Amino acid sequence: MNFLEGLSRVTGTEVRDGETSLIASELRGEPKFINSGVGLGKELDPETLDFDAVGEGFEGFFRQGPRIAPTLLTMPPGCLQQGPHCHPGGEFSYVVRGEYFDADMEGAVIETYPAGSVVFYAKGSSHRPLSSDGAKILYIPFDGLVFGRSVEELSRKMIKIGTAEEAVEYALRWMEPNPGRRKALEQTLIVS
Repeated sequence: MNFLEGLSRVTGTEVRDGETSLIASELRGEPKFINSGVGLGKELDPETLDFDAVGEGFEGFFRQGPRIAPTLLTMPPGCLQQGPHCHPGGEFSYVVRGEYFDADMEGAVIETYPAGSVVFYAKGSSHRPLSSDGAKILYIPFDGLVFGRSVEELSRKMIKIGTAEEAVEYALRWMEPNPGRRKALEQTLIVS
């Protein structure tokens, strides 16, 4: 099994019946851009020394850059106002305690990650992590994070740093679900 086949609860875009659409947790068509996914692992035996090599074969999913900074993050209860950000080189996350979720710009849940989740975000991935009840997360960003206060600001920054077109398309689709407003935004991004 290759790395992508070993992911569950995937986010990104897929092509189904000739149309590009957001993946709703499970890939049903042909993948166009895989933004994130949870690494499948076995339940570890607490009675013995046991391990699982989650994420083998992820070459190409991450891009190591000069800014690799393992970080322990505490999200307090009610952490619901964070803006979106992008991972130029990708990110590895492990939910130590609690739960967080990736949300759209209105705060609706895209995907939830409870304690014990091993989450992989691809190079060029984007998300808006929030937590209702709080969470403690160990994460390793590969080549830093890029923040934006709005859909337009983050999209411009993603384009400026050379993010793949498929990753920018995914970001625009989850941040601006209205096709008309998204098309107008895409036009301003192309013109600028």
